[in-house]
Amino acid sequence: MPQIKADRPELNELGSHALQQTLRRLDLAFQSFFRRVKAGQTPGFPQFKAAKRFAGFAYPDPAGWKLMQHGGRGATLRIGSGDTALSVRARGRHRFGVEAKPNDITLTRKGGGWFVSVTLRVPDATCARRRTGDQRRGVDFGINDWATFDDGRTIDNPRWLREELPRLAALQRQRGRKKNGSLRFKRLGRRIARLHERIGNRRRDFVHKETTRMVRQCAVLATEQLAPKTMSRSAKGTVDAPGRRVRKKAGLNRDILSAGFGMAHPMLAYKAEEAGTRLHLSNTRQLKPSQRCAACWELAPKTLAQRVHVCPHCGHVMQRDQNSALVVLIDAFNTQHTPGTGVAARPKPLPWQRGKSKSVTRETPTTTAQAV
Repeated sequence: MPQIKADRPELNELGSHALQQTLRRLDLAFQSFFRRVKAGQTPGFPQFKAAKRFAGFAYPDPAGWKLMQHGGRGATLRIGSGDTALSVRARGRHRFGVEAKPNDITLTRKGGGWFVSVTLRVPDATCARRRTGDQRRGVDFGINDWATFDDGRTIDNPRWLREELPRLAALQRQRGRKKNGSLRFKRLGRRIARLHERIGNRRRDFVHKETTRMVRQCAVLATEQLAPKTMSRSAKGTVDAPGRRVRKKAGLNRDILSAGFGMAHPMLAYKAEEAGTRLHLSNTRQLKPSQRCAACWELAPKTLAQRVHVCPHCGHVMQRDQNSALVVLIDAFNTQHTPGTGVAARPKPLPWQRGKSKSVTRETPTTTAQAV
């Protein structure tokens, strides 16, 4: 860093912390590059990034700033010292108490405003989440209902994006009539960005609250592995083999991505580990929860439009998503003593059932007897 400052005197006016953190980010990029080279993977040489790709800076240690909590739900972030110090008011408070010590901050400019991400250094015992119940629940995530549990309880899908689509379309039409690059074009672009940000914030807040509630109430939580990227794949096809019902599939893809399944599972994973909850993720392709009967364990193929499960083998009738939630819960019960694997069959299959292969499942590290 001293040599860089000697060659470029204009950097002397900047804080050394921000410059050091930039060097660390560069070093991390090259470390990842050489790691991929040694592993025989496609290395992807680090490329130059424009300043607008990361409009912000960081303080990699507690020096140069201070976070002051004011009792209830207020806080003040003080950056710098003396007459040039900047004070920023903040809302909310963390849940870790007085033992949590601020470690570093990252300031980012996004959507016309500045946002600060504060990292805290917290003891392991303080990270634990307090669980209020010991329920064992299976949950199936979907579009009509965001979540359906094995006991029939459901969580409505707020559909934040669908609610704002008319307003979003109107803004995009207005921007389409403006000259590209003009002042009004940029102004409407910022309004569209703020609207997308608002939708994302509401979605993230909803998923955080619901996943926290699930983990607090359950000692065992079972669901299936989901691949939103695969589920939302376009149906357009190719020139030689064009797809069918492309517009309907595009609308379904939009609802799948808007539901936030991709962020629900990671949130459940780390919150379950903190609360000592066993999170069981069944292998969807091998278990087939949507097609399997929870009563006799036979496969009962059905289309996506069929919302009621009717088993042709045993006559079991149940709401489709509730049946799926019950299937993954049974799979979690069958594998409670073998973490990391799941068996797509009951311990004693019925006589007409053929042997079922094992399904590979993924669980949180907390799979001890205490967590079960």
